[in-house]
Amino acid sequence: MGLPRFDRLRSRGGVLHLSVPGVSSLAPVAIGLVGGARVRGVRVRVGTWRPPKGWVGSPGIAGLSACSLRPRGSGAAVSLSVIEPVDPAILVAAVMRMLRPTQLDAGPLMTICPGLPASAAALASAITDVLSPDEKASRHLRRTDTLVGPAAPEPDPADQSQPSTRARTLVISERGWEMDGAVFDIGVDPAVHRPVGRRSVASGYVAAASIDRDVLVIDTPGGEVRARGDLLPADVHRLRSVSAVRAGGILPVRWRAQLEAAGVVVVSDAAAGELPEKGDDLGWQLASVRVRRDALRTHSPAAALDAWPTVSVVLVTHRDRFLAHALAQIARLDYPSLQVVIGLHGVDLDDREVAGLIERAGLGSGPGSGLGSSPVSAGRREVVVHRIDRDVPFGRAMQAACDRADGLLITKVDDDDHYAPEHVWDLVLARMYSGAQLVGKALDWIHVEADDVTAFRPAYPAESYATFVAGGTMLISKADLLEAGGWRPVPKSIDRALIEQVKRIGGLVYRSHGLGYVYVRHGDAHTAIVRDEHFLTENVRQWPGLIAHEAFGTASA
Repeated sequence: MGLPRFDRLRSRGGVLHLSVPGVSSLAPVAIGLVGGARVRGVRVRVGTWRPPKGWVGSPGIAGLSACSLRPRGSGAAVSLSVIEPVDPAILVAAVMRMLRPTQLDAGPLMTICPGLPASAAALASAITDVLSPDEKASRHLRRTDTLVGPAAPEPDPADQSQPSTRARTLVISERGWEMDGAVFDIGVDPAVHRPVGRRSVASGYVAAASIDRDVLVIDTPGGEVRARGDLLPADVHRLRSVSAVRAGGILPVRWRAQLEAAGVVVVSDAAAGELPEKGDDLGWQLASVRVRRDALRTHSPAAALDAWPTVSVVLVTHRDRFLAHALAQIARLDYPSLQVVIGLHGVDLDDREVAGLIERAGLGSGPGSGLGSSPVSAGRREVVVHRIDRDVPFGRAMQAACDRADGLLITKVDDDDHYAPEHVWDLVLARMYSGAQLVGKALDWIHVEADDVTAFRPAYPAESYATFVAGGTMLISKADLLEAGGWRPVPKSIDRALIEQVKRIGGLVYRSHGLGYVYVRHGDAHTAIVRDEHFLTENVRQWPGLIAHEAFGTASA
């Protein structure tokens, strides 16, 4: 399938001049420019630019001598200059990073080769290094960690003096994306095909879809969406009002994956009767979240690159009566690389009692494993237990626990809330498609114990850039936490404090959907300061007791 066009491209005096209708149009341009004549600067005009409010990205490029970004009507003009000439793709990618949030954990060094097809465009904003044909190989250091090219280069068996040029090779061709013999069907660009703007209360609108002479046609409440190639940002935006698409035949995998990554459920005419009823907000949200999880995990570049970052789950608790519950919640979390850090904040349980709780939760190997600040073997997970004095402020205790985290990402869990197995996946995916430094879930589902009800309260818009997320769901990289100054050493409101710190350094905060998390209000001593009655207002629906559903990990609660 094709990708967005560009209006004008020319080079004059070592400066590349480029005009495009939108930021996504820069992606295929960058891929096509790899290996081109080196330039000292780039001037880009973008017809439409709608960044998160108040945000401008960093170009992330060495040797920058001049940089400017000026809004122009509904678009923007960007100018970059460098001291030494560089590959033009590197400069265009730097412009993309200024104009669009991005998070792709591709590893220490990913190198792009010339000749890639347009289907590699989802990697464009991550271009920082390209392979030049006139390069001389180093005798001491391999050239790259991940080489991305249209074909795997053949090693020279006669030259045994050179180190391996790469650790792995990703081949992108018309056949697909191939890594280590496995072929991936990658058609989702997370910066474009994403559920941003999709709210917790679904419209329930089911649109008819058809293919007319290689054009995908979808009838939406606002008119037809017509896509000759990949779905564009404007198409995805118009599809926010559509809950599902009903197709008479089978849609091509690429279109289907892009729709589902945006949160649109795709069904055949025959299966349309299995969709949730209009007004079934939980049913619609569950259907949407399931397909977007699968599409983003299976059809985005991270799948081929195996670029899922390691995550440390950090629990800090001063309430020993909730420790068994918290450990059980953590034990059910499903993610490929997960470390667990437990901060015992003045908890009176001795080491043997704590080790027993860890073992019974299925997280560790039991007593005698060492519980000072030492790791406990837990199969494919590591559990670290750290004791913190009771008089240490909560924020400082949280930082002490995070200092012992080894994951690239850190996510905070609270001791009394409920988490579904896919909870960590939801946060990692939200970080990927939002490009935000800090992500968390919408506070949609609240169990108020005093009234013994679970309230569905979507008071804060889901899937949006925000200034508030549920504190028991926050996820941030260890590097971004360090840049923000860490958790402030305060006794309360540490979540709010971190959000303010992230915003202060120019970072983004993103609130995803609320599925898979239930916030519990006990009515006893708690670090929160809002009264229980607040959560029983603006309710769309209430359930008696704790809602029992697999979507929240509470089906057997």
